[in-house]
Amino acid sequence: MSKQAVLFCWACWWLLLILWTIGLLRPEPIQLQHQLIPSSLGWIIAKGLHLGVYALLAFFASLLRGSSSFKLICFIILMVHAFATEFLQQWVKERTGSLSDVAIDLLGVALGLAMWKLYCWFRPTKKKVPSR
Repeated sequence: MSKQAVLFCWACWWLLLILWTIGLLRPEPIQLQHQLIPSSLGWIIAKGLHLGVYALLAFFASLLRGSSSFKLICFIILMVHAFATEFLQQWVKERTGSLSDVAIDLLGVALGLAMWKLYCWFRPTKKKVPSR
């Protein structure tokens, strides 16, 4: 992968994190959920989004090229992000901070790392051609 492609991928990772942050710290997603989705189903979808987005962010951070210390920083950012967004939600209209959401977010990070491990385990490896 070229250096430009790697930079593009990292930019996409940061963009997803920023968009997710905006979604968590605005009241509109909750208002839309109340209008379109029954309350019991809305809870499942909301928690599934928490789990899924953090899993994707962790998985993508694992896949992207970069030093292992930089990837570790990304995982730390995700964990701090989980706590920070829930803490800040207490000042957002129609939102409440929840430790259960933090736990779901952290479970998502762990799931993303597990997905990466499975990907590494099952991905085809290049066979070495014997030299003559």
